[in-house]
Amino acid sequence: MPRLEGTASCTWFKYSTSLRMEPYVTSDLLFRPITGLEEIELFNALPGPYNDGLAEDLQNGHCRADWMWVALRDGRPVARVGWWSRSGIRPEVLETLDIDDAHGDPLRMDIGARLLRTALTALFPAGTLPPPYVLQPLPANWRDDTSTERRIKDRIEVVERTGGKFFVERLRYRWTSGTPVPSRRGILTFRPVSSDEEAVDLLARILPGTLDAYSQADVARSSAADHARVQYHDELLSYPSPREWWRIGVRPDGEPIGLVVPAQSPNGFVIAYLGVIDGHRGQGFVNDLLAEGTHLLATQGAERITADTDLGNQPMARAFERAGYDNFAGRIDMRWD
Repeated sequence: MPRLEGTASCTWFKYSTSLRMEPYVTSDLLFRPITGLEEIELFNALPGPYNDGLAEDLQNGHCRADWMWVALRDGRPVARVGWWSRSGIRPEVLETLDIDDAHGDPLRMDIGARLLRTALTALFPAGTLPPPYVLQPLPANWRDDTSTERRIKDRIEVVERTGGKFFVERLRYRWTSGTPVPSRRGILTFRPVSSDEEAVDLLARILPGTLDAYSQADVARSSAADHARVQYHDELLSYPSPREWWRIGVRPDGEPIGLVVPAQSPNGFVIAYLGVIDGHRGQGFVNDLLAEGTHLLATQGAERITADTDLGNQPMARAFERAGYDNFAGRIDMRWD
């Protein structure tokens, strides 16, 4: 069950599979990876959103026992961390980071940070960057509840104590059947993507001026053209649904103005990508592209469509809300530079 879906980006990192996993012992704590599927109940002794699927992920290779570490006190888990991957070849995201919130241990964040630091050292050789930490799902209004806010900030602090930094907060939106399908203005016509070259060129023209934090960082490291190729081949083509679903929005004069990628992931239907070419933003075309993508997925039988955008990308967030999508959850991404 892949965790990174919607419009999120993902960066691959060097990883060594030949590292030894030696237990780390203090006077009252044992830090170690679990031994395998037989210890999944031990790992799941702490509550978390993915507990119901972790055994299946272990069996399918999305998780590995040596990626799943626990801090044990008298045999009881008081903290845990775990990585996930689409391919099972290398960790792609730190998706599990939990500390014992129930017993009020004043050292719980220190224990969590020591466990995370130990696992990072074991899994990622010196000089390589770990994959990001994705804290999700967050309630849409998580700052409004004191206990929820404390829990989230504790996990952020654990990562910060190991050198991780806040990268971006994202909003999760969903459209559900029974909600009116957003109306089309009729200003644009839509056609499929004709070739790899056309798709990459269009992505490169959309990237300048983007408000997406991942795209901004990737372009800063390389170029719009280079990132467009990576985004197309490594991200958008990874969806199992056909490219024939993708739509280019075209003005009456024949000028392309943007791209929407309605897709199906293993978790359901998504708006995987939506972008307007630099120079055409601010004219409402984002609404037309979103309406077209929603219509297409609705005709494919979608009862639920999800999509993500950055908290700072308010034009996209407002477009989702106008189209009848509700902000049902959020996430926070952190990275190690």
